[in-house]
Amino acid sequence: MNKLQQEIDIIYRDILILDLTSERICCGEELKQFHWRCFHVSTLSAAIKSLQKYNVHVAIALISKTQLQRVLHTINALNEAQNSLIWVAISVDSALDNDQLASCLPRYFTDYHHLPINWKQLNHTLGHAYGMSKLKKRSKPPINHPNHENQLLGNSSQINTLRSNIAKVAKVDEAVLISGETGTGKGLCAHLIHSQSKRSNGPFITINCGALPASLIHSELFGHEKGAFTGADKQYIGHIERAHKGTLFLDEIGDLSLESQVNLLQFLEDHIIERLGGSVAITIDCRIIFASHINLETAVEEGRFREDLYYRINILHLHAPSLREHKEDITLLVDEYLKQYSPSEQLFTLTAKALKTMYEYQWPGNIRELKNRIHRAIIMANNDQLTATDLGIKIVNLQSDGEDVINLAQHRVEIDTELLLDAIKRNSHNISAAARELKISRTTFYRLIKKCKIKL
Repeated sequence: MNKLQQEIDIIYRDILILDLTSERICCGEELKQFHWRCFHVSTLSAAIKSLQKYNVHVAIALISKTQLQRVLHTINALNEAQNSLIWVAISVDSALDNDQLASCLPRYFTDYHHLPINWKQLNHTLGHAYGMSKLKKRSKPPINHPNHENQLLGNSSQINTLRSNIAKVAKVDEAVLISGETGTGKGLCAHLIHSQSKRSNGPFITINCGALPASLIHSELFGHEKGAFTGADKQYIGHIERAHKGTLFLDEIGDLSLESQVNLLQFLEDHIIERLGGSVAITIDCRIIFASHINLETAVEEGRFREDLYYRINILHLHAPSLREHKEDITLLVDEYLKQYSPSEQLFTLTAKALKTMYEYQWPGNIRELKNRIHRAIIMANNDQLTATDLGIKIVNLQSDGEDVINLAQHRVEIDTELLLDAIKRNSHNISAAARELKISRTTFYRLIKKCKIKL
């Protein structure tokens, strides 16, 4: 009884073990002697449940060569759910080379260990990480100094106006609709609204409505109970419920089915959900930001989008301008991405002709295309001065008489085809890896392949 009481009196610190490998390393008993209480998870949903249920500040990720990208993707999602997490990596794969580690360690992990594990040394690392997580939770990064991935880059009047409007809408808690072409940074705008709002310490949850089949949208949004349908072998917490006390970002809202639009409208009215197959009403406190690359007014006229939902979500409206509308920012954007993607020992630059070509180009893929072209050129170039050829940009002259004017839609297909094919080749025809490189889902990747008539 005395021994049991002693264990009860010990203050254990909770730690999450993310294991997406097949190693199944048992850390629980080994770390228990150092007063760590381990929660092993092997899926994203299980990890999110643990974060919601337990007082987790530090997490260990088991990494291997085959699962590295999957692990990093999961870590990104968990960091969105709880941004005070500090991660420590344990490499279970001797084939994981130093270059792969060097590229991800500074961004994701405070430290890493190899097998066999030195448990005393790991405990020291975890203790340091635990202290850092406490500081991270108490401190809030200054809004005016975001990192390079979270900046709204540009000094043009269009970008300055957008930046000012983001600050205004962030102060209130109403729904926001962000319109703009694909690649203009609508997701970044949503992140900035969240980070500058009173909900900044809460989760920021994203779902791309165009990346999921219509049959899965309801379950992804509202969740489901075990046994709700064939294959539902466990409870699933939906994106809306995960966003409690935070922000839910619904990207490509125009691709939502009419049936799902009805359910979403009901939630917007009362902020109550029921998981699929459940009977318990759950009240959710979250702000919703919507984004669409299609014209929703036109979609309403064509009967593809509910008019009542459109007016309900269009309370505050922001427009992300196309790159064609603020070409004066191209030099600034180029400088930023050259610094971002250049290796530490080598800084790439553009030839004067290449920069001139970039100003003449129409950028159908907007800032995302510019970013991807620079990234690809740095990887493939033979020297550190990038040319228009390295960037893969071809200028088509427009005829002043109106004949043979370039079809921008067709030009966009050609650009998408080139980007997709290059990504497929670089990733040895691994579609999942190619999709991750372009930061799109597998579903969207396959849809673009079909649109561009690419034969795998």
